[in-house]
Parts: sequence; C-alpha cells; structure tokens
Amino acid sequence: MAHVRLTEEEKTARKEARKEAKEIAKETARVEAEKNQRKVKRMILTIEWKKSRQWGSNPHLTAEVEYYSGGYNTGTCTASGCGYCKESTVIAEAFNTFLKYKLHERKPSDQKKSPYGIRFGEYKGFPNHYFEGGVGTNCYEAISEFIGGEFKKIASTKTADIFEYTDK
Repeated sequence: MAHVRLTEEEKTARKEARKEAKEIAKETARVEAEKNQRKVKRMILTIEWKKSRQWGSNPHLTAEVEYYSGGYNTGTCTASGCGYCKESTVIAEAFNTFLKYKLHERKPSDQKKSPYGIRFGEYKGFPNHYFEGGVGTNCYEAISEFIGGEFKKIASTKTADIFEYTDK
C-alpha cells in the first residue's frame, strides 16, 4: 500500500484546523464553567489596605463566599499601580470569580440596560461577559441590583473596608 504524502498547503490547513478546534474547545469550556458556577447566597469582601513604597496603599481582598447549596469558599486578590480605582478593581475580580453566572442569565434585551461597570460582549463568537474594575466602588451598588443582589459597606477602619453582597 502506497503512502500518500501531504502537500505543504494540506499540512498547514490541517494544523490550522487543529488549532481552531482547540480554541473552540477552550472557549466552550470557559463559557460552560462560567454558566455553571455555584449559586452565591452571600459574599463578604474584606479589603485590607497595605502600604507600598512605590504605589501608596494597595488593596488586598479576601472574599468569603456562602453558597445556596451549602458550603463556603474563599478567594483572594490584590491590585497595585496608580491612576485608577484599585478598590473597585479587586471587587470586580471577586465578582468575576464567583458571580459571572449572573451575567449569563441576563436576556439580550436586559443587557442593553446594564449599568456602568458591566460588559456584555463576544470573543470569537462566544459570550465574553464580565464585571469591570476601575469604575469606582459605588458602581457596585447598581451592578449588584442589576444582577439581583444588594451591595453595601458594612464596616470601615483606617486600614480596612468590609463590603457585603447578598443575593435577593
């Protein structure tokens, strides 16, 4: 039986097809993981402000998450640099980590009415929805209301701020 040799064009086409299939599988998995996040009942966000010689004070956030299905989880994040709202940036990271499923639940007609700080978009034909950082912490009150929750500051000291997100 004779071996069929592929032309360079055929090799390139097969390589591109494998690359595209891998990208589609990756994006499909990302969207499914976001849609299937555990449903959050309540989230406490503790932000400790730590001194940085280069950037002033930087927020170090710890999220304590309570789920409707029972159980708890925690997550941490931090931000540095200057020229933007670092506090809302770490809050956005926590929302993206635990609450992205809420954005996938919104109908396209609702998406047009979303408050400042929420992005509904597409990446290569797949939904790419996310909460924005750098928008100001006060925006998270309207954002939380839009996704069916409530966001409020529950405590503040010189070096820490504590916020609570509660699902309604």
